[in-house]
Amino acid sequence: MNIQADISWLQSEIARIKDPNLIEALKSMVKYKNNRTEYDWWTEIAQEEKSEIEQGIKDLNNGDVLTHKEVMSNPRKWN
Repeated sequence: MNIQADISWLQSEIARIKDPNLIEALKSMVKYKNNRTEYDWWTEIAQEEKSEIEQGIKDLNNGDVLTHKEVMSNPRKWN
């Protein structure tokens, strides 16, 4: 992929556009991209949720897990 070639191509194509609706759509796309911030859901959840997720990862890494079949063999235990 040659970014410079792509930019040149886009510039030449945009210069030929006569449709004002398409120009507005392109402007909206660029404005959206420029104003967008990366969303990190981790910063939005409670500390208790983070702790539970971290514990689950530790359990998984330590092999402390149950199969679906094991869980379903005694569904009352999980209610």
